[in-house]
Amino acid sequence: MSKLNIENNIKEDVEALGYEIEYVEYVKEGDAKILRVVIDKKDAFVTTEACELVSKKIEDKVDNLIKGNEAYILEISSPGLERALKNTRLYNKYMGYKIKIKLYKKVEGLKELVGTLCEVDENKIAIIVEDKKIEIERDNIAVANTVYDFEEELKWQK
Repeated sequence: MSKLNIENNIKEDVEALGYEIEYVEYVKEGDAKILRVVIDKKDAFVTTEACELVSKKIEDKVDNLIKGNEAYILEISSPGLERALKNTRLYNKYMGYKIKIKLYKKVEGLKELVGTLCEVDENKIAIIVEDKKIEIERDNIAVANTVYDFEEELKWQK
């Protein structure tokens, strides 16, 4: 069962509860297999109660989708403050945001870049770093996350 097939099968249930799926990943961590479903809610925080609600709503369906009696852990979580950019939909969602990228191979002499996401397609992204547009092949991206500005948050709270 592919991640996409699982996502497509649970999407309606998650959305019925008022949440959206950021991404789904099925990974092996140590001896455990984990089906991680990361959810978000527009203009609201994702609480532990929300994660529990979504888990209860989808657990039977997920059990039926996972092949055989394979043991796995269903993990529902929020995307956190610095959101992982795992797919084209998320890159588009966070267009205009400040992001941090770790690369497999250097671009412009760097393996880590921080800049504003300005372009996205299936094969590459572009960010603005110090007024310079830098294009990066998507298959060269090891990790990409939004960057949360704690100083801006403090200004907003005053």
